[in-house]
Order: sequence, then structure tokens, then C-alpha cells
Amino acid sequence: MNGTLAQLISLTSFGNSYLNGQELKGFYPGNSTFQYCNTVDFRTFKKSLFGKQKEVIAANDPNSWFEHMKNQGCKKLRLYYETQQPDNNAKEHQLAGFVGGGGTWLIEAVHDKSSNYWANRWEVTKQEAEDRRIWTVNYGRTLTNERTTNQQKDISDLREQLKKTLAEISDFAFKQNLENWGKTFENALNSLNSLEPQDSFYHTDMIASDNYELMNRQLLFAAGKSYVFGGMGSWNDLWLQDENEQANYDRLTSQLYELVNSSIVASINKDNNESR
Repeated sequence: MNGTLAQLISLTSFGNSYLNGQELKGFYPGNSTFQYCNTVDFRTFKKSLFGKQKEVIAANDPNSWFEHMKNQGCKKLRLYYETQQPDNNAKEHQLAGFVGGGGTWLIEAVHDKSSNYWANRWEVTKQEAEDRRIWTVNYGRTLTNERTTNQQKDISDLREQLKKTLAEISDFAFKQNLENWGKTFENALNSLNSLEPQDSFYHTDMIASDNYELMNRQLLFAAGKSYVFGGMGSWNDLWLQDENEQANYDRLTSQLYELVNSSIVASINKDNNESR
């Protein structure tokens, strides 16, 4: 899973903890999703006297943003995902490893009668930083007073689909002598039945685990471990000589990509504090 998505998930999860009255200890800057960031701030947009958009900092860091959201009457935070427009030259999963590629991920801030949507912008501002905190991240409220989406998906159904696809793509990888990839998919598959599904995942602290049922966490971390859609050297970077095997590879990869994204949304957008 890439760092930008991991941070979106983390902000959504721990933000809901704060909105539900829970105390946050060491979240920012201690959470691993911020380890390479020197700044994470939150901005709104106002028109100047000359009609141009001006960025206004609403919160200097995530903790201040959570407080700001609560004061603004935000009821809950949700992940929002939208697929990109069809491209005749490449499918979405093939572009996911490139800057600006893949679908659109936002944080939806749900209010009583509408929602605001927040997008992120990452920029390298301290290339030579000794502590490796090279990134400045700005979150902007790009959509205001829009209709509430609150995307919800069936966790049980996604779990079965992901289980089936991971077993199939793992078997495919081993048959192609791609042992490391086969083990990657096996590891993700095992997470669907693990009592500690976050084990061996890079961002073990990505969510406020106590707020999610085991099934949610299993689905989330299985999806996270299945996120193999990068650039050079990733699962996306493979090309097989046999046309039939290449077609099978394309089918399985596209299928896995859709399931991974849906699983992330489903697992995060349903927490233990929400009535069932």
C-alpha cells in the first residue's frame, strides 16, 4: 500500500476516534504514516478581492484538524473512492503506480445535511533532511456542502470474493515461477483468518484497532498486503510471453485491484461505534 493512501486511512480512523470522544495519545507525529512528513496541514479556499482562490490554513496539524472538524459540527469521517475515467491506452490498475494515476481517494467529512470532501497534495520540500522527513502534505477542502455519500459495502461478500481471488492469483504466481509474489498473496490470504491480521504489514498502527471488529481488520490488512499496484518492479510491471497467460494475468490483476479498493472502503467505513 502506498503512503498517501495509508495516511488517508489513518486520518479517517483516528479522526473518528476523536469525534467519538476518545483521547488520542501520540498519534501525530508519532504514527508511522507521518514518518516522512515535515508538515501536514489542512486548508480551505476563499476568493480574494480580485476573484482568485486563496488558500487559508484551517489547521496546522492533524490533531488541530480533528478539533476543527468537531467544532464545525462534523459527525464522522469516511473514505471516499471514485474510479478514474476510462483510458483507452491503459486500465486503472496499470496507472496506479504513477503520479496522478489510479482512482480518486478523498476524506468525506459528514455533517447533518451535507458533506465536505478533503483531498491531499504531497510535495518534496526537504530533499536532504537527515531525519528523512522530506514531504510537505497539504489537505484541502475541495468540495463543500455536497451531498453525503458515506460509501458502504458488504464486508462478508467482499471477504469471500477477496479470498477466492487471492487463492487464484497466488496459485497463478507460483505456476509462473514468481515465488515471491505467490508468497505475498498467500500472506494476504492468511490475514483473512488471522487473529493479528496487521502482523507483517508495514503500517501496523494505521488504524485505531479497538474501534473495528476483527472481520473489518482482517479485510483491511488483507487488502493492504494485496496492494501490489506500483511502478517499476511491482506486480504491475510484469509481462508474460504467452498471450493466454498474459490475458489471465490481466484479468486477475484487474479483479484484485477492484476488490482491494472496495475492501479498504468497506472495512474503514464501518466501525464499532456505529449502530448496526
